[in-house]
Amino acid sequence: MAFLVGGAVAGGRVIARWPGLKADQLYQSRDLAPTTDLRAVLKGVLADQFGVSAQASAEKIFPESVSLPPMKGLIAT
Repeated sequence: MAFLVGGAVAGGRVIARWPGLKADQLYQSRDLAPTTDLRAVLKGVLADQFGVSAQASAEKIFPESVSLPPMKGLIAT
């Protein structure tokens, strides 16, 4: 789970997929299942706020994450 705060954040939203709370939907039969890779969130913030390229994010900052696209629309413009 990630919370983004600050003046540049386009807030007022929850961006997630709700997996449910039934026993067969829980992660390890006890926790709410994760639905978002935190690297995608951070890649989006780095790109929008600091201009970090997708290639640099995928190769230098988060190695082996080329197939994971940055989450868009997190920073207010």
